[in-house]
Amino acid sequence: MTEYVLYLYAESPVHTGAAGSLDVLDLPVQREAATGYPVIWGQSLKGALRQAARNAGRDRSWPESRVAGVFGSAIQDQDEDSGKPGTLAVGDAQLIAMPVPTLRRTFAWLTSEIALGRLARKYKTLELAAPAPPSVRSDGGICSSAAWTEADDEVLGPCLVGFERPFSEQLAEWAARIAADALGEDEVFKPFADKLRADLVLVGADIVPVLLRECTEQAVRVQLHEDKKTVKEGPFYSEYLPAETIMAASLTLRETGDTEDNRRALDELLNGLLQIGGDETLGKGLMWGRLLKAGAA
Repeated sequence: MTEYVLYLYAESPVHTGAAGSLDVLDLPVQREAATGYPVIWGQSLKGALRQAARNAGRDRSWPESRVAGVFGSAIQDQDEDSGKPGTLAVGDAQLIAMPVPTLRRTFAWLTSEIALGRLARKYKTLELAAPAPPSVRSDGGICSSAAWTEADDEVLGPCLVGFERPFSEQLAEWAARIAADALGEDEVFKPFADKLRADLVLVGADIVPVLLRECTEQAVRVQLHEDKKTVKEGPFYSEYLPAETIMAASLTLRETGDTEDNRRALDELLNGLLQIGGDETLGKGLMWGRLLKAGAA
């Protein structure tokens, strides 16, 4: 059995559809019922990864037999005798950090005790050391660099947050770890990795729900008559996770599927650009995957 953590870094705004509308939003993103945190449910993520594997079949690393063995039989192929669940278990992609607008430094990445605590548990499954999640008062914040301690209060989205002084070395450790594991050493990601190390902020439980609700992106769309180019349907209000959002999911390659060939194929498939969310023809839903496993630095 091989355990993984799959980091997902949003290249474009990402929409993962929820079951129904919410307030004025016709198409909200998936959220956890208890916390309100954005999430990509495991069944949605597994379907997206399965489709990525099928699309990669043309290079022969993912023939249909391997797709079915790892991800399970396609729905239309399943019956009482042939339906198979696959040997790859895919967990929910949980939020690690989300960009929020600020008055200085353009934006900061928002995280929380819950988000880092969950990530620490994921590292534990890989038997990898991780810093302890830092704590913060419910109406305040801590930051990963001195840049966020120059003023008494900082504006994050619609909130005014007072950050503790000095900056948190514990959070700085987390920022460096996430930057290394989610973004890696590729030069094209270096400006964002450097910014993440400096601009990760952790705020208290009273503020997080407001920011996660108010700082997603909302788009208005209409459907036009083909001949008249006037509005036929709409407007429709869609919600997106913003570009630069960071999420992580636990994966387990089990039983007979835990072979060297399958591990190599997953490494090739999941370390790159993936189509995870909807609105593909609009350039939405693209996320960079990075697969972390036991023994990784």
